[in-house]
Amino acid sequence: MYEAYWGLVEPPFTLTPDPRFLYMSKEHEDALVMLHYTITRNRGAGMLVGDIGLGKTTLSRKLLELLDPVEYKIVLIVNPVLTPIQLLQEILHQLGIPTQNRNRQVLVQNLFDHLIQLYEHGQRVVLIVDEAHLIRSPATFEELRLLLNCQMNDQFLMSLLLLGQLELRKKIERVPALKQRLAVRHQLKPLDQQETAAMIEFRLRTAGYAGERIPFTPDALYELYQYTGGYPRLICQLADNALMIGMAERANQIDGFLMHSVIMDFEGKEW
Repeated sequence: MYEAYWGLVEPPFTLTPDPRFLYMSKEHEDALVMLHYTITRNRGAGMLVGDIGLGKTTLSRKLLELLDPVEYKIVLIVNPVLTPIQLLQEILHQLGIPTQNRNRQVLVQNLFDHLIQLYEHGQRVVLIVDEAHLIRSPATFEELRLLLNCQMNDQFLMSLLLLGQLELRKKIERVPALKQRLAVRHQLKPLDQQETAAMIEFRLRTAGYAGERIPFTPDALYELYQYTGGYPRLICQLADNALMIGMAERANQIDGFLMHSVIMDFEGKEW
């Protein structure tokens, strides 16, 4: 809507998990390396936690870009509010083995047989559970642990990655057997002030901005960081609003005064 006004070819601050727009801060680079290491070095299981809006989901999509689709079969659970039986059924479904059977022993055997077939063809399964903090039942966590028993003498047949908000750690504490299986654990943290500015420019450039200087002044970037605390999702929401209002007001740039006004509108009160 405002792309032509600001010299863009597409929206720079959408909230969809498009890995093209993932700004790789030091925190995000470290997290990506750890997740990639968990899979490619066959460490079994790993966990990434972080507060809401830090980019965990987008990071997982970036990870998928790095994995060879010939070598790895991806199972992505985005709504993990599942019973153990539903979890097994969903995994089988995504692996192309739909079943209505509700017998756990049969489901596990079907999965193990398929994992062996993939192993014989040089392939492994990567199970990514996004929003894992939403898992309600300890039995579901226990089922995830038991899936790690699908292994040969020298390697796991399935890698497990749990992504979730900070409360996931507390839930994992209640399942010590699974906690012990998490060979890699990492916590994602917010951006600092310099990274916030770098993220704004990165996303603008990715969206086609070719100007010498970005339309956000240093004062605007300072206001943005002070309000958002370096949380990427919130940064995107405010930056998007600022570009829209800036166009409506025929502004040549987003300065500190305009950004402060945008923040007050967003907050609904003086800030």
